[in-house]
Amino acid sequence: MQNPASNYSQLLNARNEFLARGVVEDGQIAEEIQRSWRRCVENGMDADSPIRTEILTRQELRLKQETHHLLLSQARPEMDSLNEQISHTRSVIVLTDNEGIILHSLGNSEFLNDAQRIALMPGCSWQESLRGTNAIGTALVERSAMTVQGAEHFLDRNHVLGCSAVPIFNAGNEVMGTLDVSTDINMPQQHTLALVRMSAQMIENRLFTASHSGAYSLHFHSRAEFIGTLWEGIAIFDHEDRLVALNRSGQFQLGLSADRMQGLRFEHLFDALPVTHDRSGKQENFIFPMHTSHQARIYARMESRQTRTESAITPVAPTRRNCAASLDMLDTGDTRVSQVISQVKRVIDQQIPILIEGETGAGKELFARAIHEVSSRRDGPWIAVNCAALPEGLIESELFGYEEGAFTGARRKGSPGKLEQADGGTLFLDEIGDMPMALQARLLRVLQERSVTPLGSSKAKPVDFALLSATNQKLREKVESGEFRRDLYYRLNGLTINLPALRQRDDLRALIATILQTENATNAKIDEEVMQLFESHPWPGNIRQLHNVLRTALALAGGDTIQHMHLTGDFFDDMDRYPQQTISADTLTSLTSDAIKAALQTHSGNISAVARQLGISRNTLYRRMREMNLA
Repeated sequence: MQNPASNYSQLLNARNEFLARGVVEDGQIAEEIQRSWRRCVENGMDADSPIRTEILTRQELRLKQETHHLLLSQARPEMDSLNEQISHTRSVIVLTDNEGIILHSLGNSEFLNDAQRIALMPGCSWQESLRGTNAIGTALVERSAMTVQGAEHFLDRNHVLGCSAVPIFNAGNEVMGTLDVSTDINMPQQHTLALVRMSAQMIENRLFTASHSGAYSLHFHSRAEFIGTLWEGIAIFDHEDRLVALNRSGQFQLGLSADRMQGLRFEHLFDALPVTHDRSGKQENFIFPMHTSHQARIYARMESRQTRTESAITPVAPTRRNCAASLDMLDTGDTRVSQVISQVKRVIDQQIPILIEGETGAGKELFARAIHEVSSRRDGPWIAVNCAALPEGLIESELFGYEEGAFTGARRKGSPGKLEQADGGTLFLDEIGDMPMALQARLLRVLQERSVTPLGSSKAKPVDFALLSATNQKLREKVESGEFRRDLYYRLNGLTINLPALRQRDDLRALIATILQTENATNAKIDEEVMQLFESHPWPGNIRQLHNVLRTALALAGGDTIQHMHLTGDFFDDMDRYPQQTISADTLTSLTSDAIKAALQTHSGNISAVARQLGISRNTLYRRMREMNLA
């Protein structure tokens, strides 16, 4: 990888040459960057001119966000997922509209000064005509993905940034907005654009599905393992088999453009469905082979859909939510997890609150959701509240709800809170240790009286829900230090369970197989060298980090075997950043070849279990085994 400092120097020389002569030698700079620089000069922009801070008022921003509500709602989950993948970097994730105005941003902005931080906040514009060459504005002009690094920015003041932006299109090939990651220029950015492309494609697929109604949809690809991934084609049809919409991946696979789809029917695009399959939605998980009208072999899966017209007229009964995993699916062989699951099964439906402790990313919410799905309340609402994510000024109204006129800005007719919404189902309070003390007393009263009083009301409403809580902190220690109410603590911990960190578990390979199953990649292959890296990794982000690493590696591998080259720099940085367990010289000396062999035999070669028995980390065990020619 090229040194950032030398790369910056080369870019700066090329930019100075352009400013002096109006041209750059071939190969020194991308053609898209040169075109953008020319547009900046034609617009009378000076490279050292101050940045024009064009920012919307709060009311203007709110109107923009309402106008682009669908884009925002479909982009937020993917932005959160992307943020988890790059959380260890100095990066800000930005969503803009089709004019380059920021609608939403999140991430770590500590590397920026105050002015730069404001420039990446919602309401600011990154149009090329205002801010010169930049990934967002230039991607909108070029209608293609852009990476703009350091001195490639036309304005001097933006040279601290390395930015990667991807336009988001609708099925009609119209630009809806952009997704951008802006990073400290000194951070490695080898895979950033690939990750942004993946997230933008997921947003496009979400937008497509949410924007079109129909009787059924066909999900297809030439490779069966790509069904359900961001690369799948999606075709939506009405009750008479007329094509309603086709996503961009589907257009590419079928060789169609948006303006050639009018009047097409199912038989114009595909052969008839297999006789064993129908369009009723009874076989939605069934993937079957078929052919396009041009006799290209593909694989497909059918899904039934409720049209918008029908849903507006006919009340739809609440449907059971799909859960990513069941308790049995989470039991992948680790002894402690199996014991926890056994305990939980004994207390389900016994009106006993469950407190789940574990490090961040250990799977607490997934575990809680699995508990809900196996309980008698599984057909009731699942209401999850992250107590750490809600601003302190909003958490009270979010939890308890409010009556009309309770405060300035309150909705007409008020709004039910999360506690009331959970009635008949399960309430999950994540990061409960971060709940403000003042609200702990109110929550305790609700749990004692089984009723909730909204803000601005004097009338209590009865509520009945199962209570699950989770924390990555030692709640008992917070009780002893006076930071958490003792009486509330004993209300929450009818049963306290602790999920082990990933580095402490001995079922890593089974977990990987389960994650690949949820990613519809059960046929994916992982190189044994990579698997050994997985087994020796400290996994500070636990299962969430493992899932993100696998998802990214699958995308970068493109269906091939996952190898060393498909792991990002952050993965390897963690192995250096988090030191191995400290081992005494006596302990290492006592690790004879016979002792290691005996432990390997006892645990059938399970490296995690062997390391735990010997009191060392997996990294140390691997190193010791190599020294003794055992690996």
